[in-house]
Amino acid sequence: MVSSENPLSWTLAICTYNRPQHLVPTLGFVATQQRLPLEVVVVDASDDWESTQKEVKETYPELWDKVNLRYVPADVRSLTAQRNQALRLAQGDIVFSLDDDIHLFPDTAERIMSAYEADAEENISMIAAFFVEPGPSDGDMAVPDDPNTEDVVVKRGLKQRLEDWMRAQFSLDKHFVPYWAPISQEALPEQSTSPGVMAGGLVNGGRTTFRRKFALNSGWSEILRYYATHEDSDFSYRMSQMGRLAVMPEARMFHADGNERIYQRYRVNLIRVRNLIALHRVHSDNRLRSAFRLAGSFAFFAGLYGLIDPLQKRFSFPTTRAYLGGIAQIPWLLYRPSRDFKAWYVELQERMYRVKT
Repeated sequence: MVSSENPLSWTLAICTYNRPQHLVPTLGFVATQQRLPLEVVVVDASDDWESTQKEVKETYPELWDKVNLRYVPADVRSLTAQRNQALRLAQGDIVFSLDDDIHLFPDTAERIMSAYEADAEENISMIAAFFVEPGPSDGDMAVPDDPNTEDVVVKRGLKQRLEDWMRAQFSLDKHFVPYWAPISQEALPEQSTSPGVMAGGLVNGGRTTFRRKFALNSGWSEILRYYATHEDSDFSYRMSQMGRLAVMPEARMFHADGNERIYQRYRVNLIRVRNLIALHRVHSDNRLRSAFRLAGSFAFFAGLYGLIDPLQKRFSFPTTRAYLGGIAQIPWLLYRPSRDFKAWYVELQERMYRVKT
């Protein structure tokens, strides 16, 4: 029973690889939390992980007097495997599984943990924080007086509706094709709702928090390695089968965005469509249904990017070609005879990453 005398605990879990310049500052924001974690678990795939571990310990000695630090080398150099390793090490009731360049606002943990504690019946399995960007105040964003205000509002309204529609098409929920039933869009049960928490969709990995005991029955699909697109959608979708997904806009995080694009657009999207087909091969209980769902989704995005690619001066149509190619690869991946499909697909990814772009 959760109470003020027996509150839930939380673990911050971070996976990293050759990015101490992002990891070390990120951990500094842990010390600013109004509610400190039980522990920080870092799984580091770097060759010189011990030097970064030393830097982390020496930079924040006072923090580690209050918070347990578990800094370990990765068993496997892979995002999904590292996240599962961190999950196995975690001891907190709630896990904040964040990227190594996510900065927490001082009240972020307190808000999220209070929301989990208010959900006494554990209807919610995941709560996503909200990414914010530093910028001007609302007052600075005010629209100046204009004699044609009505016309401006109409034009802005049409433009806004188009932008909202386009933004919706690029959400995780649109790109991901469910293996089973769609995620519930109903409002959260009243007994689960604390102020500021609302029903949400799939959660991207950078702002993931979840109930550890639910995640132990799910985990990340280690069939995805390296540039593991869709790993977060897959994880949060399967977590949605155990509890509702929620979002809390008042729980803020800043993404320092240290990621660097290594691969060309065509290759990134080719990996994306292949990963999604492979996930259906592993998790779906009806491959024929999956084939039709995947083909419909890929055809939609091929058409959409057929308009967007040239507008972005991508005249080789890289994204369009990747999604059209995905349609052709559905039978190859979904029905490929294989005694060990997971091992074969991991090997395929290794071959893809050895090829220069």
